[in-house]
Amino acid sequence: MGWESPGLTENDHTLDCLSAAGIEYVADWVLDDQPVWLKANPKPVLSVPYTVEINDIPMMLLQQNRSEEMLLRGIDQFERLWQESETIPRVMAISVHPYITGVPHRIDAFEKLLDAVLAKPEVQIMTGEKIAQWYSSQVPASAALK
Repeated sequence: MGWESPGLTENDHTLDCLSAAGIEYVADWVLDDQPVWLKANPKPVLSVPYTVEINDIPMMLLQQNRSEEMLLRGIDQFERLWQESETIPRVMAISVHPYITGVPHRIDAFEKLLDAVLAKPEVQIMTGEKIAQWYSSQVPASAALK
């Protein structure tokens, strides 16, 4: 089970509370392009990659970019992560909301970004839950937090 705080509003106690409630992964920490285990009590919580750079709220609503910015920035991000993925897996987080990116004047740029990403046959699209399952099967918390 996963968690994303409203407005990324975690505090110093949030991870422990979420861990105690059975939350296994969070999507609140803009840390890296890879999942990472975070110390929490009673047990570690996995942070799956999250982005504010390829995120329609800051990009479209706050910065007021044109729709094409999602495509241009997304392709630049993808190309760099693709290059780096030759030696280590990378996760490209894309955060979109149907009431922002799904509107008629923005959806085309998003569809073109997805087409560009999916043009590489090795790419997999995963939810946060699937990323957490994949990563925790490869890197258990017990091994990562020694």
